[in-house]
Amino acid sequence: MRSMWKGSLGFGMVAIPVKLYGATDDKRTGMLCNLHSECKTRLKQPRYCPTCDRHLESMDEVIKAYEIDKDHYIPVTPEELENIRLESTHTIQVEGFIRADALSDPRWFKDAYFLSPEEVGAKAFVLFVKAMEDVGVIAISKISIRDKEQLCAVRPYNGILLLQSLHWADELRDFSELVAFASVTDKEMEMATALINAMTKDMNLSQYKDEYREALVELIEAKLEGKVIEAPKPKKQEADLADALLASLDAVEPTKTT
Repeated sequence: MRSMWKGSLGFGMVAIPVKLYGATDDKRTGMLCNLHSECKTRLKQPRYCPTCDRHLESMDEVIKAYEIDKDHYIPVTPEELENIRLESTHTIQVEGFIRADALSDPRWFKDAYFLSPEEVGAKAFVLFVKAMEDVGVIAISKISIRDKEQLCAVRPYNGILLLQSLHWADELRDFSELVAFASVTDKEMEMATALINAMTKDMNLSQYKDEYREALVELIEAKLEGKVIEAPKPKKQEADLADALLASLDAVEPTKTT
């Protein structure tokens, strides 16, 4: 595995040299591309200026800028960006610890990364992992990756550390206006609870596949062979909530007992 970031993990006065690795693969990317409808050529992403109506051949003609209003930009030079020296640029500085179950709101979490020690920091790293496991906490810290500072949570994970980037608090949208209100009967509640209990089981998430991606591959293969794939017939939907719950229970309970 190739590391994507190298720096140190600051734990109080302890600095542990670490490397950052991607913890997941996004299988949804790279499946579709854009073609020119006329000549069927794959499109690229040119550096095109609509004002000058031409393509920029060199990066020397490209500058970075911050948009402060629509079509109003403040240019920023590479030297000015380099002068923004944050501690999180080369150090994951632990701000403090919270209980492992404190981040119960799943909206906080974004991407996951592995943290592994450099050879010279192995002992301090192992100590840090074991101490966090014993106390039952996760560390809250910040890291700068790709010109962006991110809040993150660092937790023990099977002998290494798992760093999960977090949304900032002001990025979590208020959802109060989306909360639904409706009255349900005791019978409906009883059947819904029974259905949930019937569907509660030990689950292995590795058994689930990206069916859309597989169906897309089948579509492409069929088109190459000149075949036509017909749309699947829609499933029957029960109009009444109680009938739908009862039908669901009937469908689930036989599989539960086998």
